Amino acid sequence: MSRLYLPLLLAVLTSFPALSQAKQSSLPIVDAERKEGFADQAAAIRQQMKTGGRFEYVTTQERSEVERQLDIITALLEKRAGERLSDNDQLDLLAAQETANAILTQRDGHRLICEFSAPTGSNRKVKQCATYADRARAHKETRNYMRENMGKNPLNVAN
Repeated sequence: MSRLYLPLLLAVLTSFPALSQAKQSSLPIVDAERKEGFADQAAAIRQQMKTGGRFEYVTTQERSEVERQLDIITALLEKRAGERLSDNDQLDLLAAQETANAILTQRDGHRLICEFSAPTGSNRKVKQCATYADRARAHKETRNYMRENMGKNPLNVAN
């Protein structure tokens, strides 16, 4: 009887790390609940938007928008300073937080992207997963390779 429960128990125990990882990845990046920790959080986000950071693939326009939203949040948190925000200010705070989170989540280098595709010569689809940073890096390398080699004609090399 215990042999029947062992595979079920193993399946349940091994699923918990996957559940905790999924829960962590759904956490908001920008969290403007408290004024005390937000300055450090904003500085960390700005640092991660630089080359080599988690959000390095944020475009220039998106970067300026995130900066603007962080400034709005900072101003609203300064305004709150001990008193409750008005309903309009509370809505502005939530809108700024959601806008920044949407941009950063979309360009998050740690975001895992999975797709099903059939390898050449096969009809059987295979699941392939890669992080956003890996895909962006591969795209950039391919573009550079094509740019360097498109102008070269093999027939002209011999001449």
